[in-house]
Amino acid sequence: MRRNIWMFTVLVLILAGCGKQDELEQRNKELTQQLAEKDKFIEDVTATINDIHNTIESAWAMEKGVVQQTVKTEGVQPENVAEVKRQIIDRIAAMRSLLSENRKRAIALERKLKDAGAAYAGLEKMVADLKQNLDDREKAIADLNTRVESLQNDVQQKTQVIADRENTIAQREQTINEQTQKLNTVYYVAGKRDELRKKGVIADEGGFLWGLLGSTTVLAANFDNTQFQPMDKTAESTIQVPGKIEKIIPQRDTSSYVEVQSGDGTAVLKIVRPDAFWRVNHLVIITD
Repeated sequence: MRRNIWMFTVLVLILAGCGKQDELEQRNKELTQQLAEKDKFIEDVTATINDIHNTIESAWAMEKGVVQQTVKTEGVQPENVAEVKRQIIDRIAAMRSLLSENRKRAIALERKLKDAGAAYAGLEKMVADLKQNLDDREKAIADLNTRVESLQNDVQQKTQVIADRENTIAQREQTINEQTQKLNTVYYVAGKRDELRKKGVIADEGGFLWGLLGSTTVLAANFDNTQFQPMDKTAESTIQVPGKIEKIIPQRDTSSYVEVQSGDGTAVLKIVRPDAFWRVNHLVIITD
């Protein structure tokens, strides 16, 4: 009887030991699984953080490219600015969209860490830094967008200033050219005495017996300038005369010109010293 009791006791102890062993093994499996899940959680979070960080770096590189393009655009002709501006704004919109999507990912990570039920101080600090970097990039892009929006107005204003300056210079040049042309323009008319008198170009002055004797032919006081032919004294030096030259009015320095008579009854007046010849801007050539 005692032997049976002893054997029963041993059997109970053996069975109890086996149950404890199974419980320990099960607990060990659960801890191992929890550690694996924790490692997987940290690995996933870290990979997402690295991916978002790489995206921010890409956005920074894109931003630098846009800045360079913006600077180059400031020297572009106004008619091309609108197209370049559209391209830049499209690139900025793409950067904003990229950062917005990754901000959502960062917020989701932050929520995931809070819901994990465990302290992940290092990961939480990394996510906080990511969000700050996103803030910095978004602010920089917003400032860049403002700069681009005002780019066309700035170019147009600068272009208008340049256009106004060029217009002022052009007007001055035109005024100078007109004044120079006016100074260089002289007038002449050639014809017979009676013809010129009827046109009001010449008149008789002085003499006696009502000017029949001793009068002098002079340039009329109120002559009609349309009766004269204009010429540029700096570019033209000869005047074709339809007949033999009888007299030149007002009188010129004889060393300033040469008369050349042609065989067909016409003549050529060659001006050899323009400054001396054209002391008076109007010339009347009386022919036979």
